[in-house]
Order: sequence, then structure tokens, then C-alpha cells
Amino acid sequence: MSDDRDLRRAAKLFQAMADPERLALLLRMAESEASVSDLAAFSGAAIGTVSARLKVLTGAELVVRRREGQTIIHSLADHHVRELVENALAHATGRECGPASHVPGHHTQSGKDEMADHQHHHDHPHVHGPDCGHTAIKHNGHVDYVHDGHLHHQDGDTVEEHVIPVTDKNPAECTAENPPKHEAGHVHGPGCGHEAVPHGDHIDYIVDGRLHHPHGDHCDDHGPVEIVQEAAA
Repeated sequence: MSDDRDLRRAAKLFQAMADPERLALLLRMAESEASVSDLAAFSGAAIGTVSARLKVLTGAELVVRRREGQTIIHSLADHHVRELVENALAHATGRECGPASHVPGHHTQSGKDEMADHQHHHDHPHVHGPDCGHTAIKHNGHVDYVHDGHLHHQDGDTVEEHVIPVTDKNPAECTAENPPKHEAGHVHGPGCGHEAVPHGDHIDYIVDGRLHHPHGDHCDDHGPVEIVQEAAA
């Protein structure tokens, strides 16, 4: 039987998870490690707010940190945390527990668009289509719509969560022949004026038809996207 110290530590875990926004960050990190900027773009919250949430999760030993150059990368502490989060969501939704492919904002590293793995975006009254007011991107033979940092695909009455896959056209690293071009000193992130879009396991920003990714004190160019409809002013 567990002693009082173990019970207190376990209770601290559940206290840290007992917040929808912090739980959403754990679900995102169940997919891949992420920087504060990545998590801010994913959640739509300010970097300071996300940092405060991460401090609680780190204090409860649910999340660990490591440094990569000038960037702090966050990830789940171990597989127990992943299973705890997945089981909690499975119990709440009444479905079988499985891989965290149901996580909102789920990203894939695959070089192809794995349609079978896309999750439906529930409670989404807006219908995407021509003149819907959102930026439309054509990739893998179909059109998706950029909506609050997500990439939505309208399939009849259902909206699916998509992601721009990592390919030779849209690599996950910067290519020397395509250095990013935008105003000096601009820093990409929530509220920067550029639309965020999921690419591979991270968030990029659309600048003049190309994907920009913040990287330390500069940003990388992750290739072009085919924009077929501009967002409404």
C-alpha cells in the first residue's frame, strides 16, 4: 500500500492536471516535445500565460525541460504521464484508450497526408468554403482552411484537423537558398500579424506564400504553400 508521501505526490499530479488549459498542453506534448512559442501558438494564449501553466506542470513532475541552443524545449516526463493523460481523456469521452492521435492540433511527421488519422473538429458551426473569410491552402490535391492556428478541411458536414506534412517541398529545416524575408527584427508568435499553421510537429507562420518558423534569434524558411484564397480583411 502506498504511503502518505506517495499519495501526496499523486494528488499533486491530479491537481496540476485539473485545469483544461494545462491538460491541453499535456495532450499537445503527448504528440511531441515543444517550445513555449510552439505551445503558445497551439493554445492561442500569451507566452507568459503558457509559461505559468508549464511552471505548474513542471513543479508536479509531469513535464521536463531541456535546452536546445537558446530555446527551452518541454516534454512529458515519461510514458506514465502520457498514459495517465490518454486514460483520463478516454474515460471522460467514454471511448477506448489509444494513441494520442485525438489531440487537438495533432501533427504528423509523415511525408504524406494520413487522412485516416485526422480528427474531427466538433462544435464547429462555421462552414469552410469559397469566400468563407479564411485563408485557403491547396496541398496534397485538396484545399484546407487556416483557422486560429489550425488547418481545417471541410468534409461534408464535418470539419477535420489537417497538417501540412514534412516533405522535400516543405522541409522541417531551413534551406540556405531560401532565406526568410520580412521586416528586420520581426518575431513570429501569437499576435505577430501572420497566420499560424501546423507543419509536421511544429507551428509555422505564413509570410508571402512561404512558411516561416521561429528559431532562436532568427527564423527558418520551410518552403512555399499554394494559397488559393486570402483571408478577409
